[in-house]
Amino acid sequence: MGVLDRTDVGESPDDRDFERELRDLLLTAFAEREEITGERDLRTIPDQLPDWRVTVERCGDERPTSASPSDESP
Repeated sequence: MGVLDRTDVGESPDDRDFERELRDLLLTAFAEREEITGERDLRTIPDQLPDWRVTVERCGDERPTSASPSDESP
């Protein structure tokens, strides 16, 4: 399964709208302390429409914080 990356998203306004709406949805759920990581199956009705599987993973945890000890010597 691929990862949605800025290089995967075209330059059309619809693509930017989709990315912005998805980001806003995730940030709102995170702010409300919802569990958002994991895999979701989205079933559609009628059956002629495709079903979707969406995986949400948190990334970027490897970034150091100001409280993190530094590996470098002064």
